[in-house]
Amino acid sequence: MLTPTKNLHEDKSIIKIGARILSILNSPHTVSSAWRSYVQIQEHETNGKIRIQFDNFILAIDFLYIIGAIEYGDDLMWRSKNDKKDI
Repeated sequence: MLTPTKNLHEDKSIIKIGARILSILNSPHTVSSAWRSYVQIQEHETNGKIRIQFDNFILAIDFLYIIGAIEYGDDLMWRSKNDKKDI
């Protein structure tokens, strides 16, 4: 479930869902507004078909929080400051 396999489509993997969530979080969002944005992206890419359920979306948010990619406070989540390193 974390990574795609031959039995799990890449759109349903936590890694892919998390990457899309990070692309949405250019500014702070509530969980519900991030979900709405995610659903809009999915509907556009899949001609109206929703590929993942809300519980998988939450698992991806949990994963991103655990690895320090996002932060959460005051009912908002945002990308961590350390996800963009100066090279």
